[in-house]
Amino acid sequence: METGRPEGIKGWLLVYVSGSIPLLMVYSMGLSGWFFEYPIVLMVTIFLLLASPLLLILLRHPKAPLWNIAVLWILVILMTLRSISVFLLPVSGEEMSSEELPVVVMMLSGIVSISIGWAMVWTKYFRESVRVRNTFY
Repeated sequence: METGRPEGIKGWLLVYVSGSIPLLMVYSMGLSGWFFEYPIVLMVTIFLLLASPLLLILLRHPKAPLWNIAVLWILVILMTLRSISVFLLPVSGEEMSSEELPVVVMMLSGIVSISIGWAMVWTKYFRESVRVRNTFY
């Protein structure tokens, strides 16, 4: 590699890794509560599974960008399905009141929007970044 070329786990790549951890924790909580009462073991297992592509980045594995892009878009699909399930399979078995509905719709729309935005931004970064190319290829 030439001197002065950006490479390594610095810059925006570091922002992605550190920013993904809290987001993956939220996703893990949401997914573990889909069918069960948020068991901690399931939550931790889901988190570790979702965070494994981040470990590939830290290890500078050549497939790390591809795995991270795949997990980003899988999470978009899963969080969208999870959000829809709130309406189709209410936890309490009761329909939401007209007062609750707008709040729930806004909250779930926000979660899905953040998932889509996060995936779009980082997919573009992984595909076009000079640092990613120099670090992994």
